[in-house]
Amino acid sequence: MDGQAVFAFAMTFNGYEHFGSGEAAFAAARERRRSSIEDARNELFLAARASRHGDNDDYLERYRELLPVFQRLLAP
Repeated sequence: MDGQAVFAFAMTFNGYEHFGSGEAAFAAARERRRSSIEDARNELFLAARASRHGDNDDYLERYRELLPVFQRLLAP
């Protein structure tokens, strides 16, 4: 898995802007609704930001968890 590519993808979505605030983005991620592509992208975005601040690659585990969700949501 290309961690840099996953990180770059995660950063193409801004959960703060989409949900209107950091607080709202965090609340949505905690719910783990995963009923829309925006929900899943928000979770990945926040995991990537946390990993950047924590200087780790924990976001890759969240990506692995979300990959089937992305596939389901993007399936024709």
